[in-house]
Amino acid sequence: MTSSKHFRLAILALICAFGVISLSCKQNSTAPQVDDLTRPVIWISASEITFAASVAGGNIEPQAIEIKNSGLNPLSYTVSDDVDWLQVEPTSGTSSGETIQHTVTIDKTGLTAQNDPYTATITVTCPESYNNPQTVAVSLNLSKAPPPKIWFEPKNLIFNAQVNGANPTSQEINIGNNGEGTLKYEISCDKPWINVSPKAGKCAGNTKSHSVNATTSGLGAGDHSATLTIRDPGASNSPKHIAVTLKISKEPLPQIWVSTKNLTFSMVAGGSNPSPRSIKIKNSGGGTLNYSITSDTPWLSVSPTSGTSTGNEKAHTLSVKTSGLNSGTHYATVTVKDNNASNSPQKVRVTLKITTTTTDNKIWISCSPASAAKGTIVSIPVSIRGNRNEIQVFGLELHFDPNMFQYSGTSSGNLTGSWAAVDGNEISSGVIKVGGFAGSASAIPVGSEGRIAIIKLRVTGDSYGNGKQSELRIDTYTDAIQGMTPEPAKTTFTLVK
Repeated sequence: MTSSKHFRLAILALICAFGVISLSCKQNSTAPQVDDLTRPVIWISASEITFAASVAGGNIEPQAIEIKNSGLNPLSYTVSDDVDWLQVEPTSGTSSGETIQHTVTIDKTGLTAQNDPYTATITVTCPESYNNPQTVAVSLNLSKAPPPKIWFEPKNLIFNAQVNGANPTSQEINIGNNGEGTLKYEISCDKPWINVSPKAGKCAGNTKSHSVNATTSGLGAGDHSATLTIRDPGASNSPKHIAVTLKISKEPLPQIWVSTKNLTFSMVAGGSNPSPRSIKIKNSGGGTLNYSITSDTPWLSVSPTSGTSTGNEKAHTLSVKTSGLNSGTHYATVTVKDNNASNSPQKVRVTLKITTTTTDNKIWISCSPASAAKGTIVSIPVSIRGNRNEIQVFGLELHFDPNMFQYSGTSSGNLTGSWAAVDGNEISSGVIKVGGFAGSASAIPVGSEGRIAIIKLRVTGDSYGNGKQSELRIDTYTDAIQGMTPEPAKTTFTLVK
């Protein structure tokens, strides 16, 4: 037996009890008739709706009301209105408990802008119903200036969780104004397990982000549905709805792992496209992860655009095509999505910097200290200025006199401090191969200045006298620094005894 039937039986019991009690009352006291309980009852989803539009604007987006019977006997009703500029379709319906949707349409032809809203009344009539008639108040705000219009994404949200597990990762909705003026909106939820923050916002041409969270406490396995409603009575298309689904599984869910959440590309305006970068994705949860990858801008592409993982990593290449882009900073978002994953979607923020800064593309070394005695550790920083290409990997050779120095080690510079590796290796007597790669760290942007590596040598010089000078030089550049101009390629050290 449904809960509504339980409710009706409870009412019947109360009225019957009232009828018994009334026997002891005065003769002119009357009790409700039992047959009233079997009559249909009109239920309407809203008691008022509001439209907003401008005289010069386009058609007003229709809205809907829902009608159903919350009584016992079938409800057969008609729907009417009292103005020419409003129409409701269909104009009648029958319900034994199911919901019937009716579309409310506005025709503003011939109407003029005014300070006070136009008003109308929609009347739902059923002579046999217990609460006949029922009405819906309609307001139409018509102005000379075009009204705001609600824009939002995504159109629906899907959360995934495991029974007795953690709550799913929060997701975002973005709301903007596709019309004129300022959109002033509120967001409401129809279920207690879904929450949005903040619950209101304002926007003219900008977009606002709102965090949506689902709580699984007290919910069993299966699919649970909710609706987020965005309202601004002054907007031409208010309200708008976002469908929310919470899927709770008994089995462990897949989980998206992404190697990085941020990537940066840089280049000089008019130059070649920056080198592609890669991200890695895997399943860090249970089952099988079946994911797709999308980019929200045409200048950034991803390959491949999907993958499958039971725990193994998959590499995906991100490529940039800058044709048609102006100088400045551009942003994109790569979205990794699997509707069955507990933390879907995951996003990677991509930044593209296109600079018009003059670049001289120089590389050089210096010696610190420039003169010293035996046993001193001498630092040889490798510096760059105005690189024309972003640098995420480099290689070079340092040549020195092995009778003057002994190789001590290589460390990162201020431009490569976060890189995965910067190191050196003595490949032959007096020749050190130095290289580095960014890994998941950011590349060195175009037009930078600073040190990419610091090579350390210990002074020996046993066979040399006081004041002996020794030359150090760099050459055999590889990778991104291959085209850089040495300035100079050499430096000189003086032995002091």
